[in-house]
Amino acid sequence: MKRLIFLVALLPLGLWAQERDSAEVIVERYLKMLNYEAIPKDSMLVLESTVTFHNSADTFIMQRWYAAPTMMRVEVRREGTLTEGYCTNGGGRHREYMRRMGWWDDVDHSVFHQKIESYDYRGQLFNWQLKGVKLSYRGIVTAKGQRLQVVRAEQADLYTRYYMFEENSGLLVLVQEKDEAPAGDASQSALKQLRVTPMEYEVFHEYLPVGLLLVPSQMSYMRDGVLTVVETTARLVPRDNLVFNQD
Repeated sequence: MKRLIFLVALLPLGLWAQERDSAEVIVERYLKMLNYEAIPKDSMLVLESTVTFHNSADTFIMQRWYAAPTMMRVEVRREGTLTEGYCTNGGGRHREYMRRMGWWDDVDHSVFHQKIESYDYRGQLFNWQLKGVKLSYRGIVTAKGQRLQVVRAEQADLYTRYYMFEENSGLLVLVQEKDEAPAGDASQSALKQLRVTPMEYEVFHEYLPVGLLLVPSQMSYMRDGVLTVVETTARLVPRDNLVFNQD
């Protein structure tokens, strides 16, 4: 953990611009390595994650299913009880688990995709182009012998994120989130009240090869002084479209 805090502390001091803006190249290289398109048409990717909070007994299990091209299902359980769920058949049907009522209900596609994004193992960078996220290259941070290429991602109404990729492997190592709204900006101040506290950092410790895919398998992040650890197992199983159409 000391190494991670050291990296975060270096970020404001170690950024500098280079002649060529290579942010898109760096991001595209990383996404190409994840190789999401490599899920076989007759298979689906199954992810099972254990999420734990440091110094807390609170633990939950997250299960996710993906099938090409756009089928997705997510279920989150605490103490064996389903508390959150989202599902799409890749067509016009999008559903959310309504916890208070105890059943699944259809929801508007825009609402669905806004919520499902947080559970997509590909991360926020996957849809950066579609959502108009502005990327800029901010140079290299060197720490503990690692050279990390820094990409700044800015999206309207959201916190600015700094993504740091290991220069040689191209893999994402560290993400830092900041609120960089101009001081005195009333509209930004109002939005700030509606958003989650900025994530201090998110660290990608391990990646797991699954067929021709590469899946982040061990991550941790710090928010409001609480350390959260996510450990994920992944496998490819025979495709079953009923998974994306049943409650």
